[in-house]
Amino acid sequence: MKFNKLKLAAGSILTGLMFSTSAQGAMISCNTDPTVNYMQISDEKVSACLASGVGNINGNPENPNNSLFISGVGSDYELASKSDEPTKNPYNLSYGSDPNTWEFDASFWNDYSEGALGFKFGTGNQPDEWFVFSLQSLVSSGAWAFIEGSDVRTRGDGLSHVNLYGKKGDITVPEPGTIALLGLGLVSMTIARRRGKAA
Repeated sequence: MKFNKLKLAAGSILTGLMFSTSAQGAMISCNTDPTVNYMQISDEKVSACLASGVGNINGNPENPNNSLFISGVGSDYELASKSDEPTKNPYNLSYGSDPNTWEFDASFWNDYSEGALGFKFGTGNQPDEWFVFSLQSLVSSGAWAFIEGSDVRTRGDGLSHVNLYGKKGDITVPEPGTIALLGLGLVSMTIARRRGKAA
C-alpha cells in the first residue's frame, strides 16, 4: 500500500515537470505584419517585443535621429552595452550569425532590474531596420531569427550591431517553477508517508 502511494506521488511530480517544460518555447515576433521583415526570439528568453522600426538605434540619447528606441517607447531605459563599440560594452555583449546567437555577462542583472535587447540590421539601399525585445529576468544568452517578409526587402549587410538596455530599480530574483514543483512533490510524499504510518 505504501509503495503505491509513493508511485502515485512520484508520477505526479514527473507529470508536473513534463507539463511545465512542454508549455514553454513559443516564439515572440517583433513586428506582426508578415509582408515586412521581422524577428523572433523564444519566450523562454524574452517576454515581449517592445518596438520595431526603420532607422537607427545607436544608443545615443543626445541624437534622437540615431536612437529611435531611447527617444521613443524606451525613454525609461538607458544604454548598458553596445556590441560594436568596445568602450561602450562593459557587459561583453556579442552576437553570432551562424548560428544566430547573442550573449552578455550575467553581471548585468546585478546592476539592472529590467533589460531589453535591440537588434539593428543594415538593409543596403533601403532604410535600416531595428527590433527591441524585453528580456526575461536573469537571461543572458539565446538565439534569434530574422525573417524576410513577403514584400521582399532584403537585409543587405545583415545584423549591424546589438544594444543591451537596462532599467534600474528593485532587483528581484524569481523562484524557478521547477523548484516549486519539486517542493510540492516533496510535501506530497511527506503527507502520503505520514498517512501510511497512521493507518
